[in-house]
Amino acid sequence: MKKNLFSVILLAAGVSSRYWPLHEKYGFGFFGNSLLARQVDTIETLQPEKIVVVVNETNESLVRESLASKQKNIIMVRQQGEGQAAAIVAASAVVEGAAMILNTSDVYEEKLLLGIIQEWEKEQCIIISVKKVTEYFPGGYVALQSDGTVGKIVEKPGSGNEPSNLVRLVAEVVPSLKELAGEYDVHDDSAEGEVALFNKLFKKGVRGISLPASGYWVPIKYPWHVLDVMDVLLETLPPHQGKNVEIRSNVVIEGNVAFGDNVKVYENTKIVGPCYIGDNTIIGNNSIIRHSHIGAGCVTGFNTDITRSYIGDNCWFHSNYIGDSVLEGDVSMGSGTVLANLRLDRGEIVSVVGENRVNTKRTKLGAIIGKNVRIGVNTSIMPGVKIGSNSMVGAGLVVSRDIPDASKKLL
Repeated sequence: MKKNLFSVILLAAGVSSRYWPLHEKYGFGFFGNSLLARQVDTIETLQPEKIVVVVNETNESLVRESLASKQKNIIMVRQQGEGQAAAIVAASAVVEGAAMILNTSDVYEEKLLLGIIQEWEKEQCIIISVKKVTEYFPGGYVALQSDGTVGKIVEKPGSGNEPSNLVRLVAEVVPSLKELAGEYDVHDDSAEGEVALFNKLFKKGVRGISLPASGYWVPIKYPWHVLDVMDVLLETLPPHQGKNVEIRSNVVIEGNVAFGDNVKVYENTKIVGPCYIGDNTIIGNNSIIRHSHIGAGCVTGFNTDITRSYIGDNCWFHSNYIGDSVLEGDVSMGSGTVLANLRLDRGEIVSVVGENRVNTKRTKLGAIIGKNVRIGVNTSIMPGVKIGSNSMVGAGLVVSRDIPDASKKLL
């Protein structure tokens, strides 16, 4: 198939403290593949001329690791300076013409990207993909002119100050990346800098159209958004049984469940799909797994309930309840430990991010746990609590506040 005359720019150089205690978004594994590699798979179906990933000095090796199976198809450039405007300038060194710009921390449905390309082929102008919202979203809002074209983008205007109900996705096509990069001002080197580049072009009369997104778009801004990504990806997962899967007697499997290689499911267990169970994972006796992602090399142990949760690789459980939680990987929980997911008043759960209290908009949210964490027996983790990587949490505790990285909370 002949390649199309546009390139795709993936912005991977950003750093978000809002994602703690989890690590780089693009490296998160789903169904045995990194999120970034999955995005490249989707992009490759568009047959672009080039795929360019913009990285920074700190994360370049991590991005390469996330794209280990894709590197021969990727051009990687390192940006100088901070912000997405600097990333666009870096990409313009290898792409001058038409380009689609995407975030590596957002998940896009293929038909959404196809719709943008088709609109660009028809209109040959800047295409800004948007989504209508009914409540405030902390992003950029599109302000339309009287003729319906884009006048400007207003970044994070604050609730009540929105120029429209159209939130801009970082999913757009520009006819000339070189022209967009040419508006870069080194003195405007900020996280919102790429919006300034677009606004300068619009002010000059360059035509832009807003296109309502057709298909799902899931931004990952906070760690609990991993559950949103899991939900949409699980819905696309067909049933599958890998090699050497062993399913013992009295096991009930309902809905779509994908088993990796060498999975063992022991007696009297129930698995309700959609679910993914990774390679070499053991599901112990009397367990129940519902609407969850469980990575490779995990052991659930006896009498464990995992519900609507993301579990990374190499996690160990025994007689635990894990509800609406995110465990990045290499987490061990002692017998009887519970990750609670519901407030007594059934209200929405608030999380402390930096110095701010953020409403998660979720009435059910369990713990969010980084890598390499050990939790003792009979400990209760309250809803929405975050535990930093490389931490130890002792037995018999009630944990109602976040625990920093590398902590030893033993009493």
